[in-house]
Amino acid sequence: MTFQVQSGDPLLEFRLAYLRAIARSWQDDAYRRELLDQQDIQPMLHRDFGLPTAWPQLDVSLFQSPDPAQRAEWKPMLTSGWVGPDDSFVIVLPQAPASNATEALAAYYQLFPNFMGSSAAFEIPPGIVGGALPTGLGIPGGNEGSLLAFGGVVLRAIAIAWQSPELQYELTRDPETDKANVLSQWLGYNNPFNFKILFTTNSAFTWDATKCEWNQKNADGTAIKNAIRLNYPTAPVEENMRAIALTSYNNTGDPYPFTC
Repeated sequence: MTFQVQSGDPLLEFRLAYLRAIARSWQDDAYRRELLDQQDIQPMLHRDFGLPTAWPQLDVSLFQSPDPAQRAEWKPMLTSGWVGPDDSFVIVLPQAPASNATEALAAYYQLFPNFMGSSAAFEIPPGIVGGALPTGLGIPGGNEGSLLAFGGVVLRAIAIAWQSPELQYELTRDPETDKANVLSQWLGYNNPFNFKILFTTNSAFTWDATKCEWNQKNADGTAIKNAIRLNYPTAPVEENMRAIALTSYNNTGDPYPFTC
């Protein structure tokens, strides 16, 4: 009897591989350094833990502040859980089209129904004709607190920013400052995630009205990507408590969609 592993929801698949990477990094300093050095940890999770799918239009990276006071730490006696700075969503705003803005906006939404974009398989499974790829969005439902709903808010912000230099400025000034309050003021959106929402611009992210498509590459050929920056969870000093700390990290709830 043979068994074939089927790809599940991309977000769940990421969570499972990511948790294993954190566990290994707590026991292996060299592995931790390699993990922290990655611009995008998804290929490493595929290499080491069989992550079957990735978001090609997204970089997922881990950050550990040089300041110990600004690191994610497990403090069960004080807070019953983890404390630390907020993680970040980084979204590249597309340039305003010179023409056909309505179709351009719809085409952008097709690329980014949520800010992560659609998922794709690292390797095409045998027997798949034409290289069909999974298209799951990694979204657990579409309620107002979901990543899908957030994607709709981003779409509205883009449409207004194309017409409003004021909103464009508010979203892009001080690029490391959380813009959740801007989305609240302009669109009435209350950020349900413990993530900073950051926006940036890229002059190469332009609409080609002749081809009816967005340019998604920089001048050097690299892909234009959104990003997720996760604060690396510091391993507890007590080794016998690390398994408990890991389960606590995995159970951080809906405000942290990249753990459970």
